[in-house]
Amino acid sequence: MGSPLVSVLILTLLTQMSDLACGQELNASENPVPVGDSVTLSLPSPLDINLGSWLHNANTIVYIYPGAFHSMDPRITFNRTSSQLSITSLTLLDSGIYKLQCATCPTSLIASLTLSVQAPISNVTLRASATNLVELNDTVVLTCSVSSGSSLSYLWLNGSSVVTASEGVQLGDGGSTLTIVGVTRYDQGLFRCNVSNNISSDASQFVHLNISYGPSDPKIMAMPMKVVYPTGSNITLLCEAESKPQPTVQWLFDESNLDQSSSLLHLVNAQKSQTGNYKCLLHNTVTSMFNNVSRMITIMDPISNVELKRVGGPAILNGSFTLSCEVNVPVDYFHWLRDGEAILRTNMSTVNNTMTINQAQLSDDGDYTCEAFNAVSNKTSNPYGILVNYGPENTSIKGPSASLTGRSVIFNCTSSSQPPSQFEWYFNGSLVGSTSEHNTGPLTLAMDGKYSCVAHNNITGKNDTNYKTLIVYAPVTMTSVKIVGSQPVLNHAFSLACETVGSVHSIYWMKDGWPLHADSTRNFSMDNATLSFNPVLPSDNGLYQCDASNPLSSDRSDNFTLKVEFGPDKPVISGPSLAEVGQEVVLHCSAQSEPPSQFSWYFNGSILANTSVLTIHYMTLNLSGKYDCMAHNNVTGGNSSTTTMIKVIEGITSVMVKADTIPIDSHNLTLTCEVTGLYDSIYWMRNSTHIDNNCSSVDSNVSVCIMNNSLHFNPVTVSEDGNYVCVATNTIGPHMSPQYPLLVNYGPLHVTITGPGSVDEDSVAFVSLNCYAESRPDCEYHWFFNNQPSAVHNTSTYKIIATKPNEGNYICKAKNPLTNIIMSQTKQLLINRASARPLLSTGGVMLVALLTLSMPVISERLTH
Repeated sequence: MGSPLVSVLILTLLTQMSDLACGQELNASENPVPVGDSVTLSLPSPLDINLGSWLHNANTIVYIYPGAFHSMDPRITFNRTSSQLSITSLTLLDSGIYKLQCATCPTSLIASLTLSVQAPISNVTLRASATNLVELNDTVVLTCSVSSGSSLSYLWLNGSSVVTASEGVQLGDGGSTLTIVGVTRYDQGLFRCNVSNNISSDASQFVHLNISYGPSDPKIMAMPMKVVYPTGSNITLLCEAESKPQPTVQWLFDESNLDQSSSLLHLVNAQKSQTGNYKCLLHNTVTSMFNNVSRMITIMDPISNVELKRVGGPAILNGSFTLSCEVNVPVDYFHWLRDGEAILRTNMSTVNNTMTINQAQLSDDGDYTCEAFNAVSNKTSNPYGILVNYGPENTSIKGPSASLTGRSVIFNCTSSSQPPSQFEWYFNGSLVGSTSEHNTGPLTLAMDGKYSCVAHNNITGKNDTNYKTLIVYAPVTMTSVKIVGSQPVLNHAFSLACETVGSVHSIYWMKDGWPLHADSTRNFSMDNATLSFNPVLPSDNGLYQCDASNPLSSDRSDNFTLKVEFGPDKPVISGPSLAEVGQEVVLHCSAQSEPPSQFSWYFNGSILANTSVLTIHYMTLNLSGKYDCMAHNNVTGGNSSTTTMIKVIEGITSVMVKADTIPIDSHNLTLTCEVTGLYDSIYWMRNSTHIDNNCSSVDSNVSVCIMNNSLHFNPVTVSEDGNYVCVATNTIGPHMSPQYPLLVNYGPLHVTITGPGSVDEDSVAFVSLNCYAESRPDCEYHWFFNNQPSAVHNTSTYKIIATKPNEGNYICKAKNPLTNIIMSQTKQLLINRASARPLLSTGGVMLVALLTLSMPVISERLTH
């Protein structure tokens, strides 16, 4: 775990740093946390801290020092790599402020977090000081309590409504008590309290407040509600008031006691002698309050019977009909209605208790009633329905005008008529049906003809007739395109036929999905069944279809592919006319032909191959000469030939660029183009740009020139970097070498050292000096302290402990391993003594002591 001396230093240093400013916030795996659970505290980004501590409420719980740590609580585990802290079996005492301190971080990092450990809530109970209360007289106190839980928050509910403090409603003891002063009827209901914290919640059982009030706002309702009641009516009087509990009731009639204590008073078969003033007396035995209300009831004899009858025959369009209103008692007047509204038509006349409609129209249909009136009542007859009879007229037939054989057709006959008409069907004069709907059954061509419907009204005695003509077709099927006569040969006559089955009314042709029309070489027969080509041409190639149809069906043939046979035309040979010895040569022969031609190759009259492609893998000088290609069409029997000449010459087999030395800035360099084979000329390119400088004709100031097969740099510089290519040419063409990437080595140049020139001994733990020199390839760096070699080799960065003995001159020497050039630079470092601040001074000394123990080699070499 470390030496006792180191432990003492760590404890002292961390104690001195406990009041430093907080660097960032800690993260918690859960916050708040239930009692008994576990929690993990961590930084936003993992950090390996060598020297520091974890604190809880200013008490150190974990010490961190190089290579080890010490925990003050067996429930705590610590992860060195990420500096995470985990605590198990949490208690309420674990709540508080947690801090992570780092003694060696650049900003003396301290991260913090406030953790809340809370106990779950259980066994919420609710007590009321009283539950049976009187409105405006009583006050009630409700008290909410829990068996266990911490950080409690209270919510009061009446049913589903939240109860909040207001006039007469008070919340006390942190919200755990609810006081209602001078309760009202609106405070009654089921009360409960809900207790919660950040990790749990629980609710009490309901407490019911029973509040007595009234009687108030008394009233008497009469059912049914009328101003005057006819004798024999059953009348119910209901006395009610707002009251709890229900009040006692006493009924009076004209101030005489009726000995009725129910809220309902029934007057059965009421007579005129029961007309008078009815009073209701109410008393609440709990609140000790009284109230009363009165209502006047009037009863009179009514009209008892009204009956409506028809006089004479039924109502017929343009005729007349009469209704009689018969009443069992004398009446003052009659009121006539149709469909519940007064009759205002000019064709209506009334005499005593009868009403007559003259010139009846269809608008006179409806339910007729008469209403009889006397001084005390009125009564309406039952409705008497009148339908004005008419028709038949406007007879019509719905159904198709055409159909296909094998199908059934349904005709529907309708007619405007009252009452509904009777129907008969006739086909070509013969009776075939006696309903409004006629089904023909499966059709044949013989069922093509005229279908008639006759409508008859038994009341009006009238008839009306209409007819429908049906056309029957056989469906079009099995449409196909066939060749008529010989095959399609270019510039010969050729024909296609459209073959069909069924009743065909029209045929049209399509080519490649588009309608086809006659022109100078294409014609159709009179019925369009035959398409003729005279002659057939290559432009006629394509996909042909014919479409046959009648008004109810159609069928389109499958695609017929027409390819006009011709050729072969004169062949065309593609391929080189020059070739190098050893080169592969491929000749392609093609000729326009349908079907495609067969090909034969000949060299100086001797056959070489029977394919369209001739491949000669290795050319020799004796293969120079004449190559013939002959095309043959097996269908048309035609032949055609063509010739090409190939000359074989000696060739170039290799082109390479080679350098005479390693390219170093300001040294001479020569690139040579080595060519294997015969060539006519050589030229050089840099980055795809032609180089034209000739050594025999250029100015002496030009450093790059071409002589013979070589490119000379006198000298080469970094500005000549690039991709170089040499190109050898012959009769065949250019032969290019692979790219030669030229990178000129140089340096070192401009050696610089960056870093502070002076620091305070207590402000930082380390000072870093960085050395840089521009060079290709990269330099090797060596450091010297006060002209003495140091332990730091082959690195551009020198990290120095900021103590007074390490003050002095630091020298960086940069060496290019290829050019062997060495350059150096010196940096003076001043380290000021610590200031008089005791806290940082003490911590700084202790930190330097610890770091000195961990880095003995560097420290020793720097101080000797």
